Amino acid sequence: MHTQQRNHFFQTITRSTRLRAFVLLVMTGIHLVTTMNLPACPFCSAVSLTFTQEIDQSEVAVVAQLVEGPDAESLKPTSQGPLPKGRFKIVEILKGGDLAEAAGLLGPDAETIEAILLEDKPLGGMFLLLAIEPPKLFWSSPITLGPESAAYLRKLQDLPKAGAGRLAFFQDYLEYSDETMARDAYDEFAVAPYADVRGLRDQMHPEKLLAWIENPKVQSSRRRLYATMLGVCGSNQDADRIEAILRGKDSELRVGLDALIACFVTLRGSRGLDQIDELFLTKSDKEIPFTETYAAVMALRFLGEETEIVPRARVLESLERLLDQPKLADLVIADLARWEDWSALAKLEKLFAEANADNIFVREPIANYMKACPLPEAVDALERLRTIDPEAVRRAATLAGFALSQSAAVDGTALRESGDEDDGATKPSVTDSVDTVLTEDEAVMEHEDLAIAKKIAPVLADEDATDDQIPTDSESSEGSPDAQATSHSRTPPAGRDEIFDRTRIVRWGAWAVIVLIVAAMARIVMRPTGKPG
Repeated sequence: MHTQQRNHFFQTITRSTRLRAFVLLVMTGIHLVTTMNLPACPFCSAVSLTFTQEIDQSEVAVVAQLVEGPDAESLKPTSQGPLPKGRFKIVEILKGGDLAEAAGLLGPDAETIEAILLEDKPLGGMFLLLAIEPPKLFWSSPITLGPESAAYLRKLQDLPKAGAGRLAFFQDYLEYSDETMARDAYDEFAVAPYADVRGLRDQMHPEKLLAWIENPKVQSSRRRLYATMLGVCGSNQDADRIEAILRGKDSELRVGLDALIACFVTLRGSRGLDQIDELFLTKSDKEIPFTETYAAVMALRFLGEETEIVPRARVLESLERLLDQPKLADLVIADLARWEDWSALAKLEKLFAEANADNIFVREPIANYMKACPLPEAVDALERLRTIDPEAVRRAATLAGFALSQSAAVDGTALRESGDEDDGATKPSVTDSVDTVLTEDEAVMEHEDLAIAKKIAPVLADEDATDDQIPTDSESSEGSPDAQATSHSRTPPAGRDEIFDRTRIVRWGAWAVIVLIVAAMARIVMRPTGKPG
């Protein structure tokens, strides 16, 4: 009788609900391996490579003047034939002068540089050109430089490699009149460690930051950065103005809510977190949009990892409020386990048992919480959960084990060479105990799931925006100078290992494998559980 009731329950769960459960499980695993080393602005991402990164990844970097534009016919959308090109004369060498000289690009009889130019640009304009693969040199598409840009690029070479001293230079170019320089300054902050930003505190200008935050015309990603910076240098009076935005209805100003919340709490401390609980985390008669609750959770993760303004125990208290809302509980379970808060064990077991079609997706993260918990009660609780829903426990084991392997691949510390041993005991984590709790049947099923994933063709991802690049026919143009030069526009060309940053390759390789596992597991999750009776 019990089995029939359980089968009927699962038959009532729609495929969309089951898919959401699976996606949330994947995101839980990903969250566990991607929240450790936060950048300066954990709420924003770099728009593109910084000038410094691009120059570092190139063999030759020059400031060049356009002396001959592309033929007008070649710029037409209906044009057939090779990509349009312009000719450039080197004005200044930033890197690789010996290589440029060897290529015949310097001296009184210097040759001009031919590079793909997809727009009609005025003759005499200045551009940044980057090249790889000497001695022939394949050139990137030119990057337009303003009147001050060449001097800006020269200064980059003398800056410290990292630290507050480096950021102090770029701070002067935030929201600069030259958009190219303003974007580069933002990108430098976006990739810097948060500790470097805190080191800049005494040199920051809170009045400027607040003015940019309150200006809806400022790009949302940049406003997130400015809110993060204001949290470092602002005052209690500044917190009052941020609170006005949080309580207001201006949707344009509330873009970047996660960073605004983090800024407010950083300035106000635990007292400010009480107000965030009221506004975004406590169930009330007023419906709180999911996006706002999620923004609050993101801010709390930052506060728990990167600041000491609010004790982590107080941050956990706020997160635990969502356990009283079954449809939102899955957002915070992984955080509780990662920060080793085992006080919610009984509440989570009850939540697992009472889950219905509306919040069935909560079961997998709860199962992983139980596996991570070192308390003896967690072992007994996990067995009871397995009796209620063995499939959820199995799926949790599979994906959590995969998350652990990807964490090791990314940070290079968790995976050890055969024969290496750990020195001393380590604390259990959300994924450490996965392999020890699998039943024999679960282990076999996990192996089968991963075997399916290996049969799926690799998925390639492009990290940076490529809207400004022209696609080419790989069969007809592979290996041609045009194709190779085009691929270097603002990003290094794919397939050149010596140009790419190794960390970025590993990270995106891990993401590609995650996609493979998602595809394989989706087949299993979406498989019908039986015909309704």
